[in-house]
Amino acid sequence: MKLSQLRHLLAVAEAGTVRQASKNLYLSQSSVTKSIQQLEASLGVELLHRASHGVTPTAAGKALIARARVIESELRAARNDVETVQGAGSGEIRVSASPTVAMALLPKAILEFRRTRPKVSFQIQEGVYPDALPEVRMGEIDFAICLVPEQPHEEDLNFELLVKDRLTPAVRSTHPLTHKGKLTLASLLDLKLEWVIYGGSRTGRDVFEQTFIGQGLEPPRSTITCTSFACALALVESGDHVTLVPSQLFADKPGGLSITPLVMDSPMPSWNVAVISRARHELSPVCLAFLKQLRQSALWPLLAPGPGLAPQPRRRLR
Repeated sequence: MKLSQLRHLLAVAEAGTVRQASKNLYLSQSSVTKSIQQLEASLGVELLHRASHGVTPTAAGKALIARARVIESELRAARNDVETVQGAGSGEIRVSASPTVAMALLPKAILEFRRTRPKVSFQIQEGVYPDALPEVRMGEIDFAICLVPEQPHEEDLNFELLVKDRLTPAVRSTHPLTHKGKLTLASLLDLKLEWVIYGGSRTGRDVFEQTFIGQGLEPPRSTITCTSFACALALVESGDHVTLVPSQLFADKPGGLSITPLVMDSPMPSWNVAVISRARHELSPVCLAFLKQLRQSALWPLLAPGPGLAPQPRRRLR
């Protein structure tokens, strides 16, 4: 079994066809096909189902692909380690971030980090808790920076709290409710507003529903669910809709958004920003250096405290 064969298998599995994988690898189709056939022969098992429309992994193929992704991740970390020892100040960091993190905390941290390490490259993708967890476990990303419940329970993962936050209802900046003073969830329900829920999975609706249930209220039925955070914001910005977002979305952006948080007189649930990484796995030096920058960027003044909130000391969640 050769590393090149594993890379070719990964490329074909991700592309869905040998032809596209060959283009992505800048190799001929025959060389990629031969490489995978040799890998199958060495293992004595078929790794791909071949069909006229493309290929799909067999059960054995899926098992090997999962391991190959971890191996690829470890090799990338090894390259980062060597470059750090050589003082090159380069490397690659792969991050998954929830939308509100990607709009505030993450850009600030990356800009500050690249002032001293301009050669470090980043691969950033959008992901929410718990959807991002499989990629963390498989090593496809170095870590995720997500909004998480107050006490997440994942034995094989580390959760490091960066920002302690709370959800808040938000409306367009010119909405009449912005002049109503302190509100409660019950009073918002009486107004029969249409709510917009953001979530790439069931999590978004769960958080939304539990916010009301936790105060003994029945969640509103008039809702729009969006998997696109940009679409959710656009609906709120251009209409009379209301949504639930973390307070940290508004930090360090005075007047920078066309939506605004409502002043609430009822307690809102905690929903915190945490870095999620694999337990019992040593991150590369360049990743550790970026985590240090993240911690610094999470401190004042980026997250100026709202009513009843203040920057919190870091702690590990288990």
